[in-house]
Amino acid sequence: MAILLDPSAVLAAADAADLNHRAAVGWFERVDEPLLLGALGLAELDILLQRELGAAATRAVIESLVAGSIRLVPPTQDDLARAAELMTEAAEHRPRLADALLVAAAERLGIRRVASFDRRPLAVFRPRHTRSLDFEP
Repeated sequence: MAILLDPSAVLAAADAADLNHRAAVGWFERVDEPLLLGALGLAELDILLQRELGAAATRAVIESLVAGSIRLVPPTQDDLARAAELMTEAAEHRPRLADALLVAAAERLGIRRVASFDRRPLAVFRPRHTRSLDFEP
């Protein structure tokens, strides 16, 4: 089964100064399931990588996408509609669109596993296809 990547997991693996760096690198070395990254997550990851590590880090992610190590998942119209519902349901938590789209994609693809070190923003959503998402590492 595939695993959806939250930008926080990729950033932790790329940034040796990140507190979660060792855990992230170890997890990426062990995982053998397909890795998926939402298109909006890619944009968010670019911002984070550029700020923390520079353009070379973003290029490394692009190379992983081109090589097929990570598969890009564009949002569908249904994902956008579902993300709007999720954001409305969790409005008191001020959810972000990128997080709602990740959950919508998880529902559409039947994925329960998400690699993330920033779990709180995702945990406010109640996915339809499972009681909760399984966070790794």
